[in-house]
Amino acid sequence: MFIIVQTQIGVGILSLPYTIYESGAKTDAWISMLCVGVVLQVVIILFWFLSNWFPKTSFYDVLSQVYGKYVGRVLTIGYVIYFIFVCSLALILFNYIIEIWAFPRTPNWAFNLMMLILAYYLVIEKLKVIGRFHTLVSFLLVTIILLTFPAYPHLDIRYIMPIGDSGLVNIFKGTKEAILSVLGFELILFLMPFVKGTKREKFVSASLANIIVTVIYTYLTFICLLFFSPEEIKLVPEPVLYLLKAFTFPIIERVDIVFLAIWIISVVTTLISYVYIASIGLTCFFSMRHHKKAVPFIIVPSFFIALIPRNSISIANWSDTITNVGLFFVLGIPFLTALYIVIFKRNRVKTDVEKTS
Repeated sequence: MFIIVQTQIGVGILSLPYTIYESGAKTDAWISMLCVGVVLQVVIILFWFLSNWFPKTSFYDVLSQVYGKYVGRVLTIGYVIYFIFVCSLALILFNYIIEIWAFPRTPNWAFNLMMLILAYYLVIEKLKVIGRFHTLVSFLLVTIILLTFPAYPHLDIRYIMPIGDSGLVNIFKGTKEAILSVLGFELILFLMPFVKGTKREKFVSASLANIIVTVIYTYLTFICLLFFSPEEIKLVPEPVLYLLKAFTFPIIERVDIVFLAIWIISVVTTLISYVYIASIGLTCFFSMRHHKKAVPFIIVPSFFIALIPRNSISIANWSDTITNVGLFFVLGIPFLTALYIVIFKRNRVKTDVEKTS
């Protein structure tokens, strides 16, 4: 549960309210975020179905079982490449934010190197160790909520009135943008075979992760919409940080910097999750005995790819391209796989693959 939560709550948490608002949802952005929770729950049911059909088989091996050896291997390496680009995108967006808000003169490669070293240190361990770390740092999410409390006296409910004024079409547009910002739920599909527990326990854990993420993102979106007027929020691409910057505590001058320190940990956990899943895919592709040997082949290209975009326009283009391609890998392939199984009634896999975690 906490692995999924920490993977989803990453870079996008700072700009999500602005992103949904600009997509057309406007002051109904919080409704779009609630719709995301409903859509993701349907996706979780789809993933759960696939997991039950192949209960002890990695999804990478499922691709070969369903589509054949060669197509399956092509799809596996496609997922690996996609996850590498997701890791790079996380580093790109991290550097963009950290350069603007805290360290304008520190070169990007320095932060990329530090973040990937941290990720490598944990990714080479077993999944249980990674899960423990994600669980340990999850208490910091409560701190994120607590830091927004000083904004309460300044909230104005009139900013979101009338509710539903944007229209269903625009609310659904905002839902699409929000889904792209909370990618990470796809790990459910890859991790379920490696997790102990009954089918019901796995489903409940995945659903709880979805509820936690939906509540946190909806809360932050709602607070930002009540704090900033419709004209103001258009001018603040990172509304969560701008909200926190407006307040000080007796012993803390820059609350936004404190928030960034917590946010960095969320970025690291996102990197860890994606590097791990990508390394598992590479392990399956080359039939390695342990995923540890595959980790450098994920980290090194992620490091260099993250250095390519140099300005806000190129970063936006990279972000849009990678997240849109992600819909094919995150939703398209699993849906087609489930459809193929239902139509052709594929037999369950009777042999267990060697667990690499």
